Amino acid sequence: MKNIVHRLALVVVPSTLLSLVYVIAGCASNNTSDAGHFVTKVKPVLEYYCIECHNSKSGLNYGGLNIETGKAAMTTGRHAPVIRAGSPDDSLLFVVLRLGHEEVLGMPPAPDKISDEQLAAVRDWIRAGAPWPEGPEGHLKLPR
Repeated sequence: MKNIVHRLALVVVPSTLLSLVYVIAGCASNNTSDAGHFVTKVKPVLEYYCIECHNSKSGLNYGGLNIETGKAAMTTGRHAPVIRAGSPDDSLLFVVLRLGHEEVLGMPPAPDKISDEQLAAVRDWIRAGAPWPEGPEGHLKLPR
């Protein structure tokens, strides 16, 4: 009987520990690698601070950058790509947002600077590979 319990423990304990590791890893993740982080945290920032100037209609006047969709954001602009997935410090989008309006190259140009929390959301999103969903979830809308 003791032998059976010992063998059972060798099978059950490792699988239980493995399950626990998966649960802990899932809880520790901040979900920046999924499209949900983009939709809830990053998209509102880009729509509030960026899309008014960087769209298909006015983008040519503002560095040629269009951020209406992920594909456009990755392929347009004088310094394309402005987003380097996995590397926020090499991504022009993050760099100019971090500078703020006080600097010549800083964005947004308006006095209402992006908050530290918003900037962190953009940084974390880029660091996680900048996943940008296709379809309506990933399409930025111009303010009305």
